[in-house]
This record gives sequence, C-alpha cells and structure tokens, in this order.
Amino acid sequence: MSSLVQKPPRTLAVALGANLPSEKGLPRETLIAVRPKLEKEIYEWALTELVESKKAPLFNEGIRFRWSPLFETTPVGGPPNQKNYINAVVVIDGKMFSSITPSEESALSLLDRFLNLENEFGRKRHTPNIKWGPRSLDLDLLAWGDLHVHHDALTLPHPRLIERSFVVIPLAAALTEHTKTPRKLTNSDQWD
Repeated sequence: MSSLVQKPPRTLAVALGANLPSEKGLPRETLIAVRPKLEKEIYEWALTELVESKKAPLFNEGIRFRWSPLFETTPVGGPPNQKNYINAVVVIDGKMFSSITPSEESALSLLDRFLNLENEFGRKRHTPNIKWGPRSLDLDLLAWGDLHVHHDALTLPHPRLIERSFVVIPLAAALTEHTKTPRKLTNSDQWD
C-alpha cells in the first residue's frame, strides 16, 4: 500500500533575467555564460544537501535541467525607459534531486549561491530607492515543490509568479520541452 502513496513534488523552478550588459557581454551573452555556472552551482548544492542529510547520491540518475528558450520582454515596473530584458526559466528535477527534502534552510542556502553568481556578473542588489530596476543578472527562485517560505530574504512560491508573463511563458516552455504540448481547439465560438 505504501508504494501507492506519492511523494510531494520536489521540482525546482528558477527564473533568469538581464537587461544590462555584464563583463560577458550583452544580456543574451550573460544568460548564455551563466547557464553552465548555474547548473554547476545547483549540482554542487544538491550534493552538499544529500551529504548533510546522509543520503547517498544517485550519480547514475543525476539531475535534469529543463531550459526554456530565451525570450525578449519589456520591463514591468521600475524606472521608466529601461531596456528590454532577456529572460529564461530552468526547471530542475530528477531522481537525485527528488531525494532532497525541500526546506527553508536549504532554499536560503541555494539563494546565497545565486546571489554570489549575480555579484560575479556585476549585479549590485541593494541600490536604495530603486525597485525593479535594471540589472546585469537576476536569478529568482520561483517555486520548489510544495514548499512555502516566508523569510525576509525569500518568499516561495514567488509572490508574483503568475502575474508575470516574462516568467510564466518561459516556465511553460521549460515544462513542455520534452512532452506533448496541449492542442489549442479551433472554432471555439461559444468559449470566447
């Protein structure tokens, strides 16, 4: 009977965005350059989490990274006349990853790694009096399974996740990359 009980979901979703150049180049080049570094940080973080929880890593099963395409989007909020953003989302799962129990402490540990990457790419996070301003790199934890976090540094799921098409569209693209996508019905006069 216990084999019928499903574990809660443990999929992690991360948003990436930039609209200022970094030392790697324009925002598009920045996101391309950060991709392998982000995968490495997540993989190393996952190994640390497994070691600390005394769980054996399943190296042959690994972690799966499902990347969305890059999208160009207009800024939402913040100072006027910002340049367009380049955005993407990565969804992380897999057998090794599903062995990690989502927790606030673990999420904050991963956030610290993301903040270090942002800093490496020239992001100055604490600019006074500017909310949603331009940035050379933005890494946001969107959701991690059914984990809810209400911490000064992090809220999960991301409080504005479903309000932002620059997140929802790449997220949908990452989730449907290797699956059959739904078919839009035509001639839906009675629905519109």
